[in-house]
Amino acid sequence: MPDNQMPIAELQGAKMVPFDKIYLDPNNPRIAPEDPPGYTDPDALFNDELQGPLEVKVRSVYEVTNLEESILTHGWVPIDSIIVWEHPDRPGYYVVVEGNTRTVALRALRGERLERERKKLEKVKKSRFGEEVKVQEETVRRLEEIVEKTSMLRVFPVAATTVEQLQAILPRLLGVRHISHAKEWKPFATNLYILSLYEDLFRKRHGTKTDLRLEDDLVKAVAAMVSLGDTKTRRNIQAASAFSHFKRDFEHRLPEGDSFSDADHYFFELILQNSYPKEQFGFTKDMLKLPSESEEVLFQWAFAKPRNGKEDENDNIFYKAESIRSWHQMSRYDATAGTSFAKQLDVEAPSEAQPIRKVEAEYNMHKTQRTPIDALSTLLKALQELKVDTLVSQQEHLEPILEKVAQVVTRYQKMMKAVAE
Repeated sequence: MPDNQMPIAELQGAKMVPFDKIYLDPNNPRIAPEDPPGYTDPDALFNDELQGPLEVKVRSVYEVTNLEESILTHGWVPIDSIIVWEHPDRPGYYVVVEGNTRTVALRALRGERLERERKKLEKVKKSRFGEEVKVQEETVRRLEEIVEKTSMLRVFPVAATTVEQLQAILPRLLGVRHISHAKEWKPFATNLYILSLYEDLFRKRHGTKTDLRLEDDLVKAVAAMVSLGDTKTRRNIQAASAFSHFKRDFEHRLPEGDSFSDADHYFFELILQNSYPKEQFGFTKDMLKLPSESEEVLFQWAFAKPRNGKEDENDNIFYKAESIRSWHQMSRYDATAGTSFAKQLDVEAPSEAQPIRKVEAEYNMHKTQRTPIDALSTLLKALQELKVDTLVSQQEHLEPILEKVAQVVTRYQKMMKAVAE
């Protein structure tokens, strides 16, 4: 089903609405403030003072600048429609359910960008270069045309006349588009959203005073909402919760100039996906965060030293999230080969842990002593065991590794062919 077509039960037909009556959603888990206002109170939901900070957050999460340039170059083409919800207590006001990036890009082009380019045109007209004036006049003309075309915007309203109906529809609507669809969110965005769905169900059952905990039937209910398996949904909730808690407690201890990124969430996903690290860190199926002592170990091993954004300059025990998977693979190898590589990283003695680069080098050297057939058979088996959802959710991490594997395989094949000839 194309992006601009949704089930009739979820959306109303297309509608033209004033652009200045469209508001970013302060309840969207990707951009929400610490204390989101909810949907009940329209004064809080449509608070103009919230929109500026929300725009900044959207820009930090999405590629807004690239979209702006694309719209300026090609004009406004509403191929992927903006989805909104009209508040029943504030007719004519719409909150953006889907289309944050496009909304922010249009706001910038219609406002500050047009104003800036008009001022530039006045300055350019004072120069002697006629061609430069023509180019600038064309830029302003395109922006004015975008303003004209988007003063009334074609949107698809959500078919919900109450807050309760909206909250029932949103998980299905966003789940289809971002969790099990080609327009997927990044892993942390997906998991934050799933966590928010779980917490909403939990609060409806227990109120706000009860500490959040995992309950099987609620996990199952969220899994059904987003069309994922129960186990994966549970892990997604755990990873988002654990990483959020970890960030909050350890951000101030990072080396100067360092900060946590959404990609660091991958450490927690991998701990949950690999049995040995999960067991070592004591991360059981009912936990929403790592035990305090395990959080301390993870911080010391992965974040205590400057990372500088480059793996080869990272002196931490774990120099990347994939180190978690390597640690697990070593434990499996130890079990069959009678070695003890994985035990060189002992959570009971974290200060004595060897850098995993060093352990990996010893581990790989030991493996090379096996026959090439053994080594390649092991690699093939590991590749065959990769799940499709793992490949999709961890694409940005796995793709460069798979490319390197393909390059090495191609090189070996050429060498063998050259020798044969």
